Amino acid sequence: MAPNNKASVDKSTTIRAASKNKHRTQPKSATASPFGSSTGGSLASSLSSLFSPQPHGKDAALASLLASSSKPAVKLGQGSGLAAFGSFPSAQQAGKGLDEKLKERRKDAAAKASATDTTASATATNNVDAAPKASGSTSKDAQKPSQSQKQATKPPAPSSTSAPPKPAPNVPTVPAGRRPVFRPVLASSTAVTWPEMPVAGSKTVLHTLLETLAQPEIQEALNRDLGERSRKTKQANNNRSTTITGKNSQTALVGAQVLAGINSITRAIEGDIAIDLVKMHSNTASKDLKRKGKESVVVAPPSVEVVFVCRHDLPQPSLISHLPMLVCARNAVLYATTTTTTTDDAQGLLLIPLPSGSESLLAKALNLKRASILALTSAFPTSHMTHLKNAIRRETGQLCNLRASWLETAMRASASSSSSSSCPISLSMPLQPTSIKLLRTTQPVDFNLCKATKKLKRKQRSARWKKRKFILIQRVKSLRAELKWQRQKQKNEKNRNETNPNTKAQTIATIQMDTS
Repeated sequence: MAPNNKASVDKSTTIRAASKNKHRTQPKSATASPFGSSTGGSLASSLSSLFSPQPHGKDAALASLLASSSKPAVKLGQGSGLAAFGSFPSAQQAGKGLDEKLKERRKDAAAKASATDTTASATATNNVDAAPKASGSTSKDAQKPSQSQKQATKPPAPSSTSAPPKPAPNVPTVPAGRRPVFRPVLASSTAVTWPEMPVAGSKTVLHTLLETLAQPEIQEALNRDLGERSRKTKQANNNRSTTITGKNSQTALVGAQVLAGINSITRAIEGDIAIDLVKMHSNTASKDLKRKGKESVVVAPPSVEVVFVCRHDLPQPSLISHLPMLVCARNAVLYATTTTTTTDDAQGLLLIPLPSGSESLLAKALNLKRASILALTSAFPTSHMTHLKNAIRRETGQLCNLRASWLETAMRASASSSSSSSCPISLSMPLQPTSIKLLRTTQPVDFNLCKATKKLKRKQRSARWKKRKFILIQRVKSLRAELKWQRQKQKNEKNRNETNPNTKAQTIATIQMDTS
């Protein structure tokens, strides 16, 4: 019978002994487990786990934690005995227990906390050292914030972009007891608004216009059309003979090339519309006159082709609010009177809003004190006008050529009805789709309270009026009664004097005695 040989295991190398020995310092390099290697799937590791005692309870949990850590594989040597089946480390090579690991973690946390405390104390001492220095300064210096506070309160700088920052919207203040609401309002499909031009494009058009106005021949036209003459010069020119040479007569018949001022430009555009309407409605009459050989030649003034407006520099936008609709009506009449099938957008009237700050530049170029609106007529030199229109078309496209399809359709229908009244007219006016605008307004927070307050105010106002009316009626009655009593008194005295003449003499005597 084979002897019952058990593997003798040193009790000092067990997990319980390692966990109880808390104050013993273990080397950091001792990472070997008392149960051998768990990662290396060798035969020696499995045999060592068989010969080692099996832990129970808390020891089993500790053993599973220690076995989960990575261990180096066990190398089999040439030694005999149990050492060949696995490594049984001594007390010095035993792995760290769970309590020791927790203790090391606590030490690391305490070290970090102490480091933060030292930094906080250092900053506090710096502030304490800086406090006496600040107390020794003047009161104004004491009220000044520190550099760090200035940096903290300083607003962030806007990012550098090509587009200028948009201005903040002007939101009206809401009175007490009311709240802001948005009311939907139907927008008119027949309204004509200003063309929204890009800032870069409007600046390019402005520079092109200033360069054109700086030309010598244009300066002569400006001095002739916009130059202010004194009274003596006007009288001297009027006293001269009316004989004009050929060159001067051609210059006089050309007409104004440049117009300035809101009233003059408005009158010029209205005159162009009136002339075009006369041409449109007198088309049949002119044909009859041509057949009879009686053709009347009417010399019309030069028409307006381009209008430049310093829209953003005017303090009152209502002064130029009529220009978009006026320009649109001019284009509608112009396109309705054209006989060509393909309408060229270049022949229409252009309305160009200039950027902000252009009023002073335009006034300087025109040699005027102020110039918020400028118009170029058809008498302007063709080369310069073509160059300017090409720049406008390149920068803005057809944005500045305001047109309304519904108005053009109505004008064409009117022209066709005047030419052939027998043909029926079918109007199909294309309108813009219905759009809804939001109007910002306010309303009471509590409608019932507002209604009750208004009702109470009406009652109080009615009561005050009734009270005043009653007082006036009573006063009128009292005055009438007093007047009636005075009349009755005078009447009674008169009757008494007529019936008793002696009493009258006695009264006269008494009055004379009193006076003497």
